[in-house]
Amino acid sequence: MSINRMVYTGTSYFGEFARNEIKTEINKHHWKKAFLISDKELMKCRIVEKIEKVLKENQTPYETDTQVKPNPTIENVIDGLKLYKKSGCDFILAVGGGSVIDTAKAVAVIASNPENADVVSLEGMDKSRNPAVPVIAVPTTAGTGSETTMDFVITNTKEKRKMACMDSRVVPAAAILDTEIMASLPVKLTAATAMDALTHAVESYLSLGAFSFSEMLSLKAVNLISENFLKVLKEPDNYEVRKELAIAQYLAGMSFTNVGLGIVHSMAHPLSAFYDVAHGVANALILPYVLEFNADSCMEKIKELARAFEPGFDVTLDEKAAVKCCVDRIRKFNTEAKLPQTLVEIGVKKEDFKALAESAYTDASTPDNPREVSIQILESLYEKMYE
Repeated sequence: MSINRMVYTGTSYFGEFARNEIKTEINKHHWKKAFLISDKELMKCRIVEKIEKVLKENQTPYETDTQVKPNPTIENVIDGLKLYKKSGCDFILAVGGGSVIDTAKAVAVIASNPENADVVSLEGMDKSRNPAVPVIAVPTTAGTGSETTMDFVITNTKEKRKMACMDSRVVPAAAILDTEIMASLPVKLTAATAMDALTHAVESYLSLGAFSFSEMLSLKAVNLISENFLKVLKEPDNYEVRKELAIAQYLAGMSFTNVGLGIVHSMAHPLSAFYDVAHGVANALILPYVLEFNADSCMEKIKELARAFEPGFDVTLDEKAAVKCCVDRIRKFNTEAKLPQTLVEIGVKKEDFKALAESAYTDASTPDNPREVSIQILESLYEKMYE
């Protein structure tokens, strides 16, 4: 008899100006000083300033680290850890997308577990011994779901690969999903991160580890994204649309962190490691190809997935019609958002296909894929999506 586990964030807040609830969490836990992790772009667009204002109003002292880069590296984590150790802080406030929150998680784990200071030893599941430093996650994008997951991904630049780390001790203590902040980001970034959330939802629904609870979360996430994706492109300042997408990424995060993903992520990770491609962009490109590939192994679930994408889908149609419904909808999103749909568009070289496939095959997401793969199959999939 199998046992299913659900782990997710302790307390979460959704909506316009939800950032004011940071004060509630700080005071509830009696934290004394914040280590605010973010990036330079969010400094430039004054999002960090909005969070600093909340801390000042609460008379909470803080130190900042805004050196995080997209696809964070081991070096980013080590640099952040050095600053944290000098800061005298007792909790971390992560303000940004998945890269920022992932970096914060790694710093939080190592700060309490110096034996993992090499970062590499965190790869895999629950590699730390002690509880991590508490993290409040303030996602600026509706995509990664990092604010509710135990997952964090760090790039090993020396080996040109992404390390998937999963640690139940680092699930954020609180998540602040502020739609006013999310609405201030560029539409193209909004689209790419929403496709990341959609990929999480689809892959977790079809994952070998899926069960009734996770499937419910995944399907609702697909439905919310499908309903609101085109709306947010046309109405980027619509806070209600932003809120629905924020809820969708959260639901998808709750699902995938507990049941796994599949080879969309396995194949996307090397693209980011080799070519520094944004994770959401890579997922968006790969998703329709892998969905078509996987369909034969999960046909019994495809009709429900199609109905999540299109509530009016006629379930009396055959499975091929259901697959087409899903794939067409994904490709429409990519087209409307002007996201790349072939590898040649993002500068991938054919001579790297084998190395990409080898890296994807050993990725932590591969075993959860509903259809078994080999290095040769993965290489052929890269070839199929080349141009």
